[in-house]
This record gives sequence, structure tokens and C-alpha cells, in this order.
Amino acid sequence: MHRAKLNDESAATQQQLITYAIVGLVAFSLLSTATWFAFNYSGDNASIDDPMANWVDPVTEIEDDNHSHNDLLAHRLKTSNMQLIDYHNLNCDGNEKPPAELDNVAGRPCYPEYKNTGPTPGDNSEISIEGNFNDDCEIYADGTGGCYAYVSSYNQFEILDISNPNNITLLSTYYAEIARMIDIKVTKDNNWVLVNHELTNSELDPIPNDDDANSGANRLDVIYVGNKLEPIKVAEWNNPPAGFHNQDLNVYCDWQPINPAWSNDCHLFLFGADPYPEMVEGSSGTYYKGTQIFYVPLGFESWLNPTQTDEQDNQTRDIIRWGGYSPKIDTTCGGSIFNHDNVYSVHPITGQKLLYISYWGAGLRMVDVSTPPQVPDPEGISWPQNNEVGRWMGCSTADDGWYGPEGGGHADMTSEEWLDANQGNDNIHYAVPYEHLVCDGVGEYDPVATFPKSCGIGPDDPTYGINWRHYTIIAPEYGSNSNHTGYLWTIDTTDPTQPFLVSKWRLPGEGMLANGSKHPQHYIPGGYIFSPHNGDTGTNGEVYWAHYHAGTWVTDHGNIWEDIVWENGVPEPERGFKAISKLGETKTSGYFLSAGPTWIDDPTSTLEYDMADCWASCMIPFNWGLQYDPRGFIMISEMVSGVYVVQMESDRDARYPYPPLYSLE
Repeated sequence: MHRAKLNDESAATQQQLITYAIVGLVAFSLLSTATWFAFNYSGDNASIDDPMANWVDPVTEIEDDNHSHNDLLAHRLKTSNMQLIDYHNLNCDGNEKPPAELDNVAGRPCYPEYKNTGPTPGDNSEISIEGNFNDDCEIYADGTGGCYAYVSSYNQFEILDISNPNNITLLSTYYAEIARMIDIKVTKDNNWVLVNHELTNSELDPIPNDDDANSGANRLDVIYVGNKLEPIKVAEWNNPPAGFHNQDLNVYCDWQPINPAWSNDCHLFLFGADPYPEMVEGSSGTYYKGTQIFYVPLGFESWLNPTQTDEQDNQTRDIIRWGGYSPKIDTTCGGSIFNHDNVYSVHPITGQKLLYISYWGAGLRMVDVSTPPQVPDPEGISWPQNNEVGRWMGCSTADDGWYGPEGGGHADMTSEEWLDANQGNDNIHYAVPYEHLVCDGVGEYDPVATFPKSCGIGPDDPTYGINWRHYTIIAPEYGSNSNHTGYLWTIDTTDPTQPFLVSKWRLPGEGMLANGSKHPQHYIPGGYIFSPHNGDTGTNGEVYWAHYHAGTWVTDHGNIWEDIVWENGVPEPERGFKAISKLGETKTSGYFLSAGPTWIDDPTSTLEYDMADCWASCMIPFNWGLQYDPRGFIMISEMVSGVYVVQMESDRDARYPYPPLYSLE
């Protein structure tokens, strides 16, 4: 998504006036607006300036007679600068499943009157959003535009209209009837969705007993969502034994294949994260699984041609494996090669199309996928295998150079230290690259007049351009940890060939052991309970991260560069970590627990929550993922209860006045 803010203040002002006029026509909305502003601008400047000054620690490790992890009312906690704007429990039509006659290639429309009534289907995982947010989700004359969210939910996914973040609407549900959907991604035009099926539990995940060679529990699916009310599957790729854990996608409009049959304007490529790399048969150690790249040929329109025969349809629905990547063994410090996540992003300085890949013990890998080859390389022998741009791990991964013992591309750890989870290492699960540059608390798309002196006129400033930085935030995931809850690592990727560590952060607070003694920080007793999971960046230096049962946390990375203590008193990015005497500070901005809508006294019984077969260890909340709406809203997917729209005080933008439309009592 493009995260640049609008600069046309006059147009924005007109739009705001129109919005207020419309709101003024509805008495209820007017009352809600007044209540909202009164609540949030009550004069408590201390809490606004420092929301962590009088915060209540939401993390409780011990479940006993005094605390239950599935007691929603005990988890309605937030900092004073966080506000619930809207909520949807993802009830489509009063039924948890569609009619039996609906097969696994189509979806069904939903109805607004079922919003926030029982039952709540549960088992939600990833959320992905796209739209023309900078135009406030306007529907253009040609029918394009609008803003939508897509939520993967075990054997189904949902499509929501989020154009009005204070009144999100469920449009349709696609039910696949096979295996868990872990992840979901959508193209920027909001027409094509990519979902995965990963066999995670053979007892709970249904496997149809049919004649197909593949169970369907381990595949990628491409879904056409041009008609938001009736999503339909158009292509798939089977990938035994377990499928893909996560994936991303991109539409290339600057790639011209020589094959005349594929001479379309744009081309879809898929990036699947296969957690189980396999060696190429007959080779001497080259891996081709891990990151798998696929091309979807023949054009989107051919999939939907009503004149085609069944045989022609099957031919057009082929997905071709086009390349692959896996870290070289001698660069892993002995760490596990486990491809957990692929995140596609264009580097704002180099313009490279990069995959930011989380490889567990093999760390963060950045791989250039800018130019697909004309001929498929299905085993990933050269593409993008030979296109690793940079990597980051705590240990030295080379004998010399940037990654060698004297280089700045690591944190001076031994291999043993790097692979020690109790020290907050290993298990790199997810990467969040900024889509913009930051400098001293501002983003590159903010008005130049707001830039501090240290930022000059922007990234191209001859004196201060060095202070504009690009960061990638990585985090481990732990099922249990006796020492802490996991770190957020801020890696400077301004030069993607020379990444280096600039800051570390973990959940604040003090823990309590089972024997009643204090622990210097929170820890994970088991079940992934407080581990960081998936996140997103804001428009400036904020990062938003889901921490399972610990809720959604907002951290500020915008002033890290200014806080670093350099060995020689001046920034030396060319030396990297070796030049830093003290890392910069990642500030804690606030948190929000997704514990049910505040206007319902007992959401568990009212909404008939499905505990998801206790896959989430029967804990509520259990935040899986989130996305940042550049208008200033956080879209959170909570595994059991649904989707939450939350706003942080500092993210509020006068151009987008969307107060909650329900009572704040």
C-alpha cells in the first residue's frame, strides 16, 4: 500500500466540511461525535504526552483463581491514547458454515443485520488491506477505488468494506472446506487474493476423502475477488508434504516475457514460504525449497472466459514454479533453515523489488526479485538464489568483509549466543520493512515545513540526508521462554547490502514466577502466549505489532538514529554496529487488548464465541495480525472474536474524522 499522506490541505478541508455536514444530519452520529471528542480531549495532557506514565501492565503469566486467560472482562485494558473505533465479529448470515451445495470454488454474500450478533465463527488469522486510502476510499467513476480488508479464518476468508472505519461492513465469505488458511494477501487493485492451506493438525484440519492425489491441505489458491460478493477460485498449486506457511505476491507491469502467449500488460508472481527445504536430487547440497516463486501465466481475463471448455479452464489455471531461494548453509552460523515468512516491498532508495525473508535461525534475508528470468528456474539454481542482497544475524557469517568478525553487519555474538533463545535470539519469525524513510520523528512524505533542522530539506539534502534512514523490524517467535517475551530488533537497511542493528525492544514490565517470586521481565510460560507475531509500519516512525495474548503494541522507532551514541561522536553507517557505543531507544507508545466490544457486558455468551478448538490455548485475546490504515487506524485480527478498528491519539488526522458510532459507556 502507498503510505504517503495527502498534501492538498484545501481539498482536505473541503472534504472535512462536507463530512461534518453529513454527520450533522444524523442525530445519533452527532451525539457520538461530541462524546468522542469530549472523551479524548478531556484536558488530561499528562496521559496524552506520556500514555505509559500511569499504565496498567496487561501481562499476567500465572493463570490461577485470581486470573483466567479466557476471561474477556479481565482483559479490557488499554493505554489512555488508544480508542476502539469499530468492531465486527465476522458473522456472515447467522450460520457458521455455508450451505452444503456451496463447494470450494465460490463464496457467498453476507448481510449487515448480522453484524455483532451471535455466533462468532472464530479461528481468524491474518488480515490484509488495500485501497485508495489517500483519497479516503472514494469510488471512482469507472467503478474502481474503495478500501477492503481480507481476513483468513481457518477454512474460510472474509471480505470487509473498510471505507468507513467506524462502520466496517462484511461483504462476503469464501469457504474452502479444506485445511487451515494461515495467510492471505491481495493485489493492489483489490481483484486477486492469494491464500495458503497448511496442514497444521491432521486431527483438526478436515481432509476430504476424494480421488484427488492431493488432499488440498497443502496448496496455494488464487481467488478472483473483483466481485466482492462472490469470490471464486481460479488457480491452485499443490505442495506436499505440509504446504506453505505464509506468502506474498506482486503484479509486475514492467516485465516483458518473450513468450508471445504471455504478452499481457501485467503479470502475477507468487512468493510462497515453504518451511521444509529439500535438497535438489542428485546435487551436492543446493536447496530449492524454502522460498518458492511462481508465475501465473496467460492473463487474468483468460481465467474468467465463459466460452472456454473445462479442459481449457484447467490449462489456464496452471501455476508455474519460476524460481527458488534458500540460504547457503555456510552463512547460517548453524541456525535452522526454516522459511517462516516472505514480505515483498520496494526499497525506497534503490528501487529494488525485494523479498524480506524471515529464516528462523538463518536470520533476515533480503533477496532481489526485480527482474524475473525469461526461462523458468524451478529448482532455484540461479534465480533468485544468486540474488541475495543482504542478510542480518547476530553472529558473524563470513571470514571477512561486512559479515566477517571485524565487519559491522552483526551484533558481535558467537554462534552459540545467536542460537540461544533465552537471550532473545534465533527464531526470526516476521519482518516489517518500512515503505518510506524516517528522520527525527517525521516521515519523508510529511510537509517539508514540519521537518526538524536535523533533517534538512529531505533525503537528498547534501548535509542532513544521512539522517534519513530506512529500517526493517524483525521479531522472533517463541512457544515458551523462561527469560523474556521476545524482542523487536530494528535493523538499519538504508543500504540493503550493509544492514546493521540500531535498537532492541521487548515488552515492558515485571513478571511473576509460579512460586510467587518476581522475574525481572515478562516471560513466556508456554503456548506462545505473549510472543510477538505479525506487524506493520505507520506513516512516520511507528510500528504496530500483535503480541498474541499481550495484545497490540505500538512502538516508536522514529528517533532511533538521533539517540544512538556513536563511538567517534558522529554517525558512521559505513562501519555499522562496530561504530555504535550505545544502541538507540525504541519508545513504547501504547497498547490495546482486543477483548470484546465495550458496549456488550458479556461478549462470550452474547456473541457465542468459538474457542477455535483451543488452538489458541483457550486464551482471549489472542492477536494474530494487523494492518495499518494510513488514514490513522489499526485493523486488528483477533483469533477468536473478530476484527477490531483501533486508533492511537497521535495517529488522528483531521482529514479523516471517523469517531465511534456507539456509546462509550
